[in-house]
Amino acid sequence: MKPKHLISVVPHVVKLLLSLGILWLTLDFKFRKAKKTFENELIRNGVPKEAAKRLSKKYEEMKNQLKRTVLSSIRGFP
Repeated sequence: MKPKHLISVVPHVVKLLLSLGILWLTLDFKFRKAKKTFENELIRNGVPKEAAKRLSKKYEEMKNQLKRTVLSSIRGFP
């Protein structure tokens, strides 16, 4: 690859990595917010607090599973 082409690719790679980083952080925030909203909705509808917390833990498990899937797919590339 010519140096001229390499230099033209670098800004795009940096932009892609920054976008993925922001997406990763946003994902954590949105899952946390969804978990809390789900928990509050259950409590508001009469589910005991302990049961609501136990049910809302599924959101955390889904987030962790999604992260593992993404990381494993990234590691799978040569």
